[in-house]
Amino acid sequence: MQYIQYHPQIIEELKMNETKSLFQSVEVSLIKLFEDKDLFKEIILLYNHKKKELVQQQVHFGLNSLIIENKYILLCKCYYEMRYTKLKQNEGFYIIILHNSKGKEFLIISNSNQFSKIQAVIKRFCLSKSFLSKYQLFEQRNCIPFAQNCKNQELYCVLQLDKKQIITESDQEQFYNSIIIMNYISEQTKIVKIYEENSMYILFMKYMKMQSLESLILNDFEFREAPLVCIIYLILQTLQKYKNLGIYHGNVSLKSIFINMSGAFLQIIILFPKYLMNNNKNSSLDLLNLGQLLYQITFYEKNDKIKQFVDQKLITQQRQLLQNMNTENKQFQFLYRISQLDLLNQLLSQSITIENALKHQWFITVKQNLKAEFLKETKERLDLHTIVESNNELSMTISLDKRISTKEFAEYEIEDEFPVKCSILNPFQMNPSKQKHDNCIPKSKSFSNFDLRFENKEKYFANEQSLFIQ
Repeated sequence: MQYIQYHPQIIEELKMNETKSLFQSVEVSLIKLFEDKDLFKEIILLYNHKKKELVQQQVHFGLNSLIIENKYILLCKCYYEMRYTKLKQNEGFYIIILHNSKGKEFLIISNSNQFSKIQAVIKRFCLSKSFLSKYQLFEQRNCIPFAQNCKNQELYCVLQLDKKQIITESDQEQFYNSIIIMNYISEQTKIVKIYEENSMYILFMKYMKMQSLESLILNDFEFREAPLVCIIYLILQTLQKYKNLGIYHGNVSLKSIFINMSGAFLQIIILFPKYLMNNNKNSSLDLLNLGQLLYQITFYEKNDKIKQFVDQKLITQQRQLLQNMNTENKQFQFLYRISQLDLLNQLLSQSITIENALKHQWFITVKQNLKAEFLKETKERLDLHTIVESNNELSMTISLDKRISTKEFAEYEIEDEFPVKCSILNPFQMNPSKQKHDNCIPKSKSFSNFDLRFENKEKYFANEQSLFIQ
């Protein structure tokens, strides 16, 4: 690197010796948990604030962080400047300046390919300005708004956070932690760019039509049992991922859980985690919040407000009514069976672990019902196939049991695991009616994938009267 010999001139010109370092210990940060998510490593020049000189070092560029040895910078706390400089007759080089109210860091890069890689990371994770001059914001009915790039027309989902809600140090820690966690937890929650305006933070995500569970309920969407079971199960799987990382979500609610309305498969996205380090909260809080969410769905009454308080007497009363075989539940359309109330009670009392919740009888019962439905549908399909293609009565006597034992039927084997392991066809693309929503039957070769299909494929997508905008 030929420009090393000119480093006194660079240091003086940029007044590097008047600044403080932004690096802090990685041992006491959330970044420590996610070190395995390095994007790449590069050897570049950094200004060393102690030695007062430029030093060649290996830098790890990770998800929202820049790490050297046991220290890091959280990029979403920083603004950036980039410039290209030449000294006398020597080759030029790039300077990236990271800064905020606490200090500055200087990255010196000579290789253009190296600079391009680093530049992409800095622009993605650091704070940018001038959102309104680069993007046009569009509101979507019932869904998260989106932004369109004025130049290349690219679309992004945008999360808008009011700065007035981020005042205390705890608020700030939760805000920065939420960005770190969402970048790490899944592809769907990754933040691809961050803008700061006068009163707002604007977080860019991959474009999807996302509608919250709260919005779905308030717009009278009718949750049938199978999709509702899938949603609760998928939430539990996500919470298990949080727990395995040694963290909790802290903000599980109807407002923070979204459905990808444009996806072919049912996909939930849990946003806005509120995680603080070094406190006594854990995954039990998430299970309690999930219990409150399930209570709000289970006991929602059409044209009513969402219940904000849990009435244990109501749960007990409805359990007793369901135990009476002659009584049909007509008041609460999203209450299906006693095992649903049993899981609800255990979540609210925090007397169940995530692992045991995933094995709960409610899920097992729905799985068994879907298996029976699947076999019935398959038998009808095979019987029809037999009648159409048979040339004599003898071929019509082939039983379903014999068919199951043949290679022809092997593709329909059902695994023992609960089927909501991957994804199901998205029931939220349908009109909100019981008849359409009830027509779900298993389709996949492996039930561990739990692909559900609906009869009458032309009904998958909402018509003009649908409350969903396609």
